[in-house]
Amino acid sequence: MKQLSRMFYSVLVAVAFAGCTTSENKEVQKEALTVREQKAALSHYKSPQHFGFSVLPVQQGIGFRGSARLEPEHLAVVKLLKGNIPAIEMRGRKSSDTMTVLLDFSSPTSWMEYLTAKEQGAVFLGMNDQVIPYRGGYSVDGIGAYAGVVSPIWIDQLAMENVPFYIRMSKGALGMLARGIVDPPVEATLGYDNLRNFEYIKIDMPQKQITFSSNIPYVPQDELLMATAKIIHLPGYGLVVEGAVLGRSAPVVLDFAGNYGFARGDVAVDSTKQVSLGDMVFRQVPTIALQSNASAPRAGRKIFEPYVITICTKKGVVYFERPPKPE
Repeated sequence: MKQLSRMFYSVLVAVAFAGCTTSENKEVQKEALTVREQKAALSHYKSPQHFGFSVLPVQQGIGFRGSARLEPEHLAVVKLLKGNIPAIEMRGRKSSDTMTVLLDFSSPTSWMEYLTAKEQGAVFLGMNDQVIPYRGGYSVDGIGAYAGVVSPIWIDQLAMENVPFYIRMSKGALGMLARGIVDPPVEATLGYDNLRNFEYIKIDMPQKQITFSSNIPYVPQDELLMATAKIIHLPGYGLVVEGAVLGRSAPVVLDFAGNYGFARGDVAVDSTKQVSLGDMVFRQVPTIALQSNASAPRAGRKIFEPYVITICTKKGVVYFERPPKPE
């Protein structure tokens, strides 16, 4: 378990260093909660079962398993806040309770900054006088994080109920979890734990917009469809597809939040001659190095910029399409 945690940490450090920076690669000033503030914040909590989640026994105490509920028969189409960074505006109960949320498909976990969580009415999770802490391998810069739930959260007119996050006990920043993005300032991230509940999510980088479907299936257009890739489960990671590097089969993490082309840990090179994601082949892909050769290779946002990518987790497939011609 310790070796696995170190691997996850190495992945995050390397990719965060590679960045998602849109202006300068630095973190927004942060202020950790004092011990007294944390004690007061964590004194009120509800059990995971209250939100329909299950409780799991773990070595250090208790954990939970659960994810958000989506309002059925709804579609939401939203614009990206800046460029093709997958960051959107979401809101809480009040229209004024808005926040900037980064969609990080590569992360298995969702995160929220403390002041944002407080503004959104987050409820911490716990039982038997124990609040559930984050125990994974992702770096939180020495600042604790605890499981909580926010409900509801809206993507345009599509409601998400009982959305679990790990709340980072710091005011004003998510640290490395914001992937180096400072413009727009990231207040929360939706990881694959919540994103996989949608019937499909369509990322249209040329149009700089994203479509979310709660349970309406996606049917690609034959004349636009270029390739498909099968989604696979890789413990400790987010969205992973069957792929290949230089013709050798390998699971590849899809990292739309990462501002790079390709990342690999087996060798340090400036470019990779051939990368395959299912039937989709990319050649001479600019490449950065991961710090661990045990880490799965990752495909970053830069190689996806010309395409429309639709993630259908229920079908277990990712579609790669060319954008339609302007009318």
